[in-house]
Amino acid sequence: LGLGHTQKWEKQSLSLNAAYTDLAPYQVAVPQNIDWNRPYQSLAGELAYRYRFVSGLLKIYTAFDATRFDLNQQRINSGITRIDSNNNNLYLNSSYKGSFGNAWQIETGLGYGYNINKVALNRDDAENSEKAVHLKLKFRKTFSQRLKLSFGADYFNTVYDDRYSEHTGSDYYTGFKSGITAAFTEADVYFSKKFAAKVGLRASHNSLFSQTVVSPRISFAYKIASQSQFSFAYGEFEQAPRHEYLRFSNSNDFSNEKAAHFLLNYQYAREKQMLRMEAYHKKYDRLVTFDSETEAFYSDFSNDGSGYAQGLDVFWRDGKSFKSLEYYVSYSYIDTERKYRDFPKTATPSFVADHQLSVVTKYWINSWRSQIGLTNTFSTGRPYNDPNQPQFMNAKTKSYNNLSFSWAYLLGPQKILYFSTSNVMGTKNVYGYEYSTTPDANGNFDRHAITPAADRFFFVGFFWTISDDKKINQLENL
Repeated sequence: LGLGHTQKWEKQSLSLNAAYTDLAPYQVAVPQNIDWNRPYQSLAGELAYRYRFVSGLLKIYTAFDATRFDLNQQRINSGITRIDSNNNNLYLNSSYKGSFGNAWQIETGLGYGYNINKVALNRDDAENSEKAVHLKLKFRKTFSQRLKLSFGADYFNTVYDDRYSEHTGSDYYTGFKSGITAAFTEADVYFSKKFAAKVGLRASHNSLFSQTVVSPRISFAYKIASQSQFSFAYGEFEQAPRHEYLRFSNSNDFSNEKAAHFLLNYQYAREKQMLRMEAYHKKYDRLVTFDSETEAFYSDFSNDGSGYAQGLDVFWRDGKSFKSLEYYVSYSYIDTERKYRDFPKTATPSFVADHQLSVVTKYWINSWRSQIGLTNTFSTGRPYNDPNQPQFMNAKTKSYNNLSFSWAYLLGPQKILYFSTSNVMGTKNVYGYEYSTTPDANGNFDRHAITPAADRFFFVGFFWTISDDKKINQLENL
């Protein structure tokens, strides 16, 4: 159940939204292959306030959500584990964007996030919390039609705590505190009406590693016609390792992970039509590696990993060629390998599918007052490691395919009854396999497939838009 309201005044507005989800009735109607003790439940809300000054705009946003579920998970190595999870999350930010002086612009903001997870694992308890603050200040100056300059600074502070309590009475604590200070500058240079460039530099210091890095970035755009352009971009990016690694190790074991991106983009756009193609090559350095099956307090961490990713993304949207029909086609190809985590050698990670194709169609039938939708998603198999074979990450799952159907019926201009179902054909999709860590009497490692909770997902919804404009509804979002 979701409810939202926006109130507008002359210079300000206030938006409120609330949502409640309980999957218990649904899981009674549609059997799942998960043993639930308490199905997923969530309560969420958000508030957005805006105020327009004479020369600026103030925005304040806050959101919270609380979720919980309780299930019995069957694992091939550890048997049945009861997982009772509770999560509470709070996020808020405020920002101001305005102008002053002689063609100067200022942007400033403050963000705060708090997240706490409590999980009961059989008779043991795990709890982690994260508190994060982000401050940002940016200035922008237009010197002429050919030159715009931006510069500023931001600061991130993160405090992460983790506790694991065994039923025997033993407690284990991990965590870290991190502060990242950064300064940046960026120039927009317009050489002509058709050719422009953006040149930037970012310097940051991570107090956790006592490491300072400087990252250059540059991009060019050339307009070959009124409706199309080419662009090229290069950039270097650095980021701290994931929390899952930092909490287990001394900060001296780590440095920032690094990526260098090369992007070539073409875009064509006109009324109700758009084509976007992008080829890329990315090089990864200093990826985190460790010598255990998964990250743990006894792992030996380092930044010895590396890798690459290259590929092509194509997106075509057309709402003009056929009457009452709008469709989208997207295709992605990726070739990637990396040596990271516990990989003994360079290989393609298990989350990567070489080819992905998605086709989305929306057809309006006026006599039915209905919008009919069909979506088909296809991807080739993902690699996984089969310990029964000598080569690492040498096996692949079968291809994934999901044909979905939706029907939106207008009960009135602002009232919509909506129905959708995924995987109409009932394809038995497999995401991967979990293997036993020890072989059986014949020397083979047993496995079980990782599959969706159910082959199909059904949704029935009623959307009612209440506004002064009696023609507004949610049809475009369905």
